[in-house]
Amino acid sequence: MTEMLPRSDDLNATWNFIQPGINKILGSEDSQSTKRVNKVLSPTMYMEIYTAIYNYCVNKSRSSGHFNADRSTDIPNQSSILVGSEIYERLQKYLKHYINNFQKQPNESFLKFYVRHWKRYTIGAIFLNHTFDYMNRYWVQKERSDGKRHIFDVNTLCLMTWKETMFDPNSEVLVSEILQQITDERDGKSINRGTLTTAIKSFVALGIDPQDLKKLNLNVYIQVFEKPFLAKTEEYYREYSRNYLATHSVSEYIFEAHHILYHEEKTLSMYWDEHTKKPLSETLNKVLIIEHVDKLESDFITLLDSRDEAQLSGIYNLMNRDFTLLPKLAAVYEEYIKNSGENAVKQLLAQHRAAIVNDQNQMNDKNPNQRSINKKIMLAATNSLPPKEYIKKLLEVYNLFRGITMDCFDNDTLFAKALDNACREYINNNEFALPPGSLRSATSRTSEMLAKYSDQLLKRSTKSEISKDMSIDDIMTIFKFLTDKDAFESHYRRLFAKRLIHGTSTSDEDEESIIQRLQSENSMEYTGKITKMFQDVRLSKLLENEFDVMIKRSPDYTSAKYPEVEPFILAESMWPFTYQEVEFNLPEELKPSHEQLQNLYTSKHNGRVLKWLWPLCRAELIASIGKPGREPFIFTVTLFQLSILLLFNESNILTLEEIQDKTNLSIQNIAASMVPFIKFKLLQQIPPGLEALIKPETQFKLSTPYKALKTNINFAGGVKNDILNVLAHSSDVNARRLGKNPTGNGNNATGTNSDEELTESERIEKELSTERQIFLEACIVRIMKAKRKLPHSMLVNECIAQSHQRFNAKVSMIKRAIDNLIQKGYLQRSDDGESYSYLA
Repeated sequence: MTEMLPRSDDLNATWNFIQPGINKILGSEDSQSTKRVNKVLSPTMYMEIYTAIYNYCVNKSRSSGHFNADRSTDIPNQSSILVGSEIYERLQKYLKHYINNFQKQPNESFLKFYVRHWKRYTIGAIFLNHTFDYMNRYWVQKERSDGKRHIFDVNTLCLMTWKETMFDPNSEVLVSEILQQITDERDGKSINRGTLTTAIKSFVALGIDPQDLKKLNLNVYIQVFEKPFLAKTEEYYREYSRNYLATHSVSEYIFEAHHILYHEEKTLSMYWDEHTKKPLSETLNKVLIIEHVDKLESDFITLLDSRDEAQLSGIYNLMNRDFTLLPKLAAVYEEYIKNSGENAVKQLLAQHRAAIVNDQNQMNDKNPNQRSINKKIMLAATNSLPPKEYIKKLLEVYNLFRGITMDCFDNDTLFAKALDNACREYINNNEFALPPGSLRSATSRTSEMLAKYSDQLLKRSTKSEISKDMSIDDIMTIFKFLTDKDAFESHYRRLFAKRLIHGTSTSDEDEESIIQRLQSENSMEYTGKITKMFQDVRLSKLLENEFDVMIKRSPDYTSAKYPEVEPFILAESMWPFTYQEVEFNLPEELKPSHEQLQNLYTSKHNGRVLKWLWPLCRAELIASIGKPGREPFIFTVTLFQLSILLLFNESNILTLEEIQDKTNLSIQNIAASMVPFIKFKLLQQIPPGLEALIKPETQFKLSTPYKALKTNINFAGGVKNDILNVLAHSSDVNARRLGKNPTGNGNNATGTNSDEELTESERIEKELSTERQIFLEACIVRIMKAKRKLPHSMLVNECIAQSHQRFNAKVSMIKRAIDNLIQKGYLQRSDDGESYSYLA
C-alpha cells in the first residue's frame, strides 16, 4: 500500500484503501494462518490504515460540526451517522462474509477446523482493534454512553460476529466433539490437549455482556459447555463405578475413586474454567461416593478390624468431600471403639480367671466340691485383677484408636469427639467396672483401680519390674475420662494417706507433681483435702523436730526412756480416717514420750483436742533374738503388735488370756496381730490351728534363736482384715466366756469401722453417697439463691451441669436433695406446682 491516502470525505475510497490491510490482518483462507500479523503487515501499511480511518472520522466530525456546541443540540443524531457508523457497518458486514467463507479441510474434524480459525481470527481481531483505535475511543465510546449497547469496540465486534456467525449455528457439534475428546482421554486414549483447551477457553471469551463489556460473563460457557459436560461426566462415572464395583472389592474401589478424583480435579483442570470446579466436585461426589455410601460404610467396620490405616485414610478422605456423610461414619466409629474397649476388658477378665482357676485345679484335681469352689474362685479372680493390667488394657485401646484418629482421620473434630465419648463409655462401664446386675446408682470400679494404679506408681515398695512402664501420663489420660472423679479422689486420698503415714512414697516431688496435674485438670477445690494432708505432714515434721529438741534438753533424758517418735497431727475433717475409741493399754516404754508430746501440743494449741488413732500407729522394734553373734533383727510392726511383743521380754511363753489382760486389746485385734508372727514363725502357737487361735488357754512361745534370711521384716503388712471376718463369730463367744467386751468398747477389730458387715469398698461407697447428697444440696442452694425461683426441669439441668466435673448426678439423687431442702426450710414448692422458690 504505497498509494496516496484517500480523500478524507470519501467513504468508498477510504474503505477500498483499508480493506486490503484488513485482509492481511485477519488472514485469507488460502494464506498460511500460522504466520504472525506483524510478519505480513508492515509498520508503514499499519500506520496508513490507521491514518485513513483517523482522517475520515475527523473530517466528517468537523464537517458535521460535531465539536460545535451550538449545532450539536439541533441535530442530535447527526454525529452518530457522520463520525464512524458507515465504516462500522462496512466492517461488520465484512466480518460476517469473512467468517462464512471459511472452508473445512477434508478429513478435518469440526473441532480442529474451529480451533484453527479461532486462533488466527482472535489474533487478527486484536490488531484490528488497534487500527480502529480512534473510532473506538471517540465514536464507539460516545455511542455507548448514549445508551446504544449494540455498538461495540472492534475487538468485541469481532467476537460477537464470530459467536453469531460461527459459534451459535455449530455449538452442538462443537461441544459434542469436545465431550468425545474428554471421554477418550478418560478411557486412556491420546488426544490433542492444546486443541481442547483452546476450544473450551473460546466459550469463556464469547461470554460478552452487552451492558457491561468489562464484566466477566460465563453464561455461554455454563449453558453451552458446563451443563452438558457435567451431565456427561455423571453418566460416564455412574456406569464406570457400577461396573468397577461389580468386579472389584470396596477396598480397591477406594483407591480407584481417589485416582479418578485426582485425575479429574488436577490433571484435567487445565481445560475448564474455575467456575466448573465446585459443580464438578459435587457431581463426582454424587456418582462416586454418595451413590455407593452404603457399601463404603459397610466396609468401614472391616477396615477397622484389619487396622488398614491406608484404606481407613482413603475412605475418610472420600467421605470428607461431603461433610454430611461424616456424622454417620463417626457414630459407627464411636460404637466400634466402645465395643472394642468392652471386649478387651472382657478378654482380660477371662484370661485372669482362667489362670487362677487353672492354678486352683492343679491343686485340687480330685476335690468333689470343685463346682462350688469355682464360683468363689471366679469372684475372687475378678476382685484380684491387678490394677496395672486393667489400666494398661484401657490405655491400649485408647492409644490404638487415638493413633487411628490422628493418622487416618486427621484428628477431625467429629472423630476426636467420637473417640472421647467411646472411651468415656468403655472406661467407666465395662464388665469389670460395672458387672452385670449392678445397681443403677453403683459407682464404676475404674476410679478405684486408677487410684490403686497411682498407689503402685508412687509407692516405694513397688517392684521395679512392675512399675517400669507406668507413668503419671497414664493416670491423667484415664482420669480425664472418669465420670466418677469424686470416687477416684476418695480412693486416692485413702491410699495417699497411707503412703504419707507410713513414709512409703517414692518422693514428695512425685506426689506434688500428680496433685498439681489433678488440680489443673479439675479444680483447686478437687485437690483441697489432698493438699491439706500434705501440709499436715510438713507441720508434723516441724513438731517432731521441736519435740526432739525439748526431750533431749530434759534432765532425765535417755534413749531408752524416750525412744524416737515421729508424730503425725492430722486434721480430722481432711484425712480419711474415722476415729473410734479403742480400749488399749499403751506399753510402759511409750508412756513418757506420749505424755510429753501431748503436753507440748496442748501448750502450743490451747483448746484443741487430740484423738489418738492407735490402729494406725507403726513402730520399728530391734530384736536381739537371733543366734549369738548375728546382728539384731529390725521388725516393722503395728502398735498392737509392739505391745504384744514387748510382753515377751518378761516371759517366752504367754497365753491369749494373759496377753489380753496386759494389753486390754480385743481378741480380734490380738488374733489379727498374731497371724503374721505365726506365719513367719516368730511365735509358735500351742496348740496350732485357726480355731485355737482365739481360745484363752492357747499358748504362744517366742522362737529363740529366731531364724530368718532377712534382717528387716515387716510384720505390719501381714495384718489382714479377712482374718477378722473369719474369726468374728467365734471371738464373740470366747470373749463372753472371758467376761470381756469382744470388740473393745463396742467397736470392731481395728477400731476404725462402726459397721462390721461393711467391707472397705462398701464403706467408701456409702461415704461417697453421703458426700454427693451434701454436694447436690449445696448446688441447689447456690443456684436457688441466685435465681430465687426456677422450674423443676431447669433446676435439675443446672445441678447436672455443676456436678458433672465430680460425678454423674442421677435425677433421683437430685429429687432426694430437693425434698431434703424443702424439709429443712430452704425451698418451697410454688403454687403452679412446677417450680421451686428459695426461702431466705
